[in-house]
Amino acid sequence: MSGKILIVDELATNRIVLKVKLSAAFYDVFQARSGAEALKMAARHKPDLILASTDLSDFDSNAFVRAVRACDVDDSVPVILILPRDTPEARIGALKAGASEVIPKPIDETLLLARLRSLLRQRHMNHDLKMHTGTANALGFAEAPQGFARPGRITVVARQISDATRLRASLSANSRHEFVAVSSEHTGDTLNGHDHPDLFVLQIDPEASDESLRLMAELRAAPPARNCPIIAVLPDQIRRMAATVLDLGASDVICGTVDPGELTLRIAAQLESKQNMDQLRAQLHVGLQAAVIDPLTGLYNRRYALPFVENLIRKQRTDEHSFAVMVADLDHFKQVNDKHGHAAGDAVLTRVADILRNNALDDDLVARLGGEEFLIVIPETSRAQAKQAASRLCRIIQRTPIKVPGVSEPIQVTVSIGVAMCQKPANGARMTVDSLLDQADRALYGSKAGGRNTVTLSARTAA
Repeated sequence: MSGKILIVDELATNRIVLKVKLSAAFYDVFQARSGAEALKMAARHKPDLILASTDLSDFDSNAFVRAVRACDVDDSVPVILILPRDTPEARIGALKAGASEVIPKPIDETLLLARLRSLLRQRHMNHDLKMHTGTANALGFAEAPQGFARPGRITVVARQISDATRLRASLSANSRHEFVAVSSEHTGDTLNGHDHPDLFVLQIDPEASDESLRLMAELRAAPPARNCPIIAVLPDQIRRMAATVLDLGASDVICGTVDPGELTLRIAAQLESKQNMDQLRAQLHVGLQAAVIDPLTGLYNRRYALPFVENLIRKQRTDEHSFAVMVADLDHFKQVNDKHGHAAGDAVLTRVADILRNNALDDDLVARLGGEEFLIVIPETSRAQAKQAASRLCRIIQRTPIKVPGVSEPIQVTVSIGVAMCQKPANGARMTVDSLLDQADRALYGSKAGGRNTVTLSARTAA
């Protein structure tokens, strides 16, 4: 099924007609005869969208939408209200009540299905982000964001700059958001720099509709605008294009004479949705970073480092350059913890990590394998260069006393390093990450046995 839809209408004929249309479009449809029944069914079936009449005897529009948001359903479930009369006052009233969209009677089936696809597409994107970032409660999104945190940057686009300017003036008169008017041919200029638009209002020109649709497609593909909502404004003579515009990626569409009050409400709803999605994306980014970053030192961890080495090994099958894998281990680190405490030991690890990071090149990898053991990977290097780099790290760490809060004298530490080299395999031989690290570990044992604070290269080159 394309999704679960709950129809709420007191007239059975209305429900039946809608169910036939939606079932033909492969939606799973449930029906409720009243607002009270709808709330029970919503809690039981968890619909993806609710399509409700505003002519419910037990709930007015405001109360019904508030009740839906308060019941046991996902707060991102869209609610479409069906209006018996299409007036600016009715549309604005429904949007103010919290409706995700309003559909006037008689219902345009093509536009209705396009609205459903658009709203469900946005809902599924929101749901997927939440699935990857954890539950809403865990992320602090148990309640919807209350308005856009800062003034939104709105770019009003029209074929003629004079048309965009007029619409900008009507929208900015009573708004805290920042509006900029641009012509279609200069829209790309708004994507340069750091202050990218948060939302586009795009007027579709009846005489150049293909040009407007092409511009919308370009905005959807441009990285700075990829996640920006687009509200399309269509004159009456091309109202028939509304469904196409939604299917091509518009977040919302408004047809006919533009009521500034209605468009302002739609802008606010889209900005709020964008803010929520941006927060989820940011949280996902933080979660991904946390999965591969060691929280104490800020270096990469094993989860990142081992696939990195695997990728180098894979490239090595066709690359003539060898690379080095070094395993570095702090000498007598247990004595630091025993003498000064684990807080001092953590401070030492953090400082050594900084030294290793600051002395690495851009293409090098520095990671913490665990405890006091670090991994350094140097691509495209020779055996002699690797030994020189490792010896240099030993000298720098030895010559850098580490100041620790609460400890009167700086702590002196040294490091032992084992180095393994990997080069293009011969005769079909295959190197693995485990075998390469094993060679580096064996070389590290040689450094420890040889008196520590020294470098040992593996006796053979991995291939």
